[in-house]
Amino acid sequence: MGDVYGEYSWSVRTYECGPDGYATMVAVCNWLQEAASINAEELSFSKTNFEAAGANISWVLTRLRVRMTRFPKWGERVSILTFPRGGRRIVAYRDFVLTGEGGEELGTATSEWMLIDLASRKLVAIPEAVFAAANTVRKPVFGEESQPKFRWDCRESLSDALVFRARRGDIDLNGHVNNVHYIEWFLEGRPDSAPPCHEVDVIFKSETFAGEEVRVESVETEEGVFIHRVYAPDGRDHVISRSVAHQIAT
Repeated sequence: MGDVYGEYSWSVRTYECGPDGYATMVAVCNWLQEAASINAEELSFSKTNFEAAGANISWVLTRLRVRMTRFPKWGERVSILTFPRGGRRIVAYRDFVLTGEGGEELGTATSEWMLIDLASRKLVAIPEAVFAAANTVRKPVFGEESQPKFRWDCRESLSDALVFRARRGDIDLNGHVNNVHYIEWFLEGRPDSAPPCHEVDVIFKSETFAGEEVRVESVETEEGVFIHRVYAPDGRDHVISRSVAHQIAT
């Protein structure tokens, strides 16, 4: 199938930065999604490719872990290298490496994806061509480090839960809330006194549609580390996530 790697570059825009002039975690996650979509198109297994073949299926993100060493600043040129990394019957893996203008590594990310039938919203098996395109040279970006396990274990609802309502503008090509909006929502659960996070690990569990209400609860488990829950009023979880703040370069 040829080269499975895709590398894409762009400059950091003003609207992707926070008050400090550096790109936000939300901006980084948007870049990862865009790079993944372009590379899947180039490898002939994007949503558009499936549609052309008569299949009403599309990718959904089920887990995303991002660890930044440094956030790029406004105007800085950023490159993202991405590649598929195998998987199993209903899960495909994809990794990312972010670099700055001088080739300095800014961060890494790994992700897990599934395919759904857009009519039934049920999972479908991943075509063998996806696994055949997997990188066989580069090691996983987090090495042999296993995916950390975490869960929401707060027994009672918190009195300070944040409330959001999914807007039409939050809906993506799959007809549900785009994954990055969940990241926006749960990062609001980090108090102003907490240092900015440089790592997120997100488990996506169920869909949200336009007009639906979601609630966000956050608990600090250790200094700078929060567990977040994004859920429906009936208690159904949409996202369980972890955000971490360390001292990083600027």
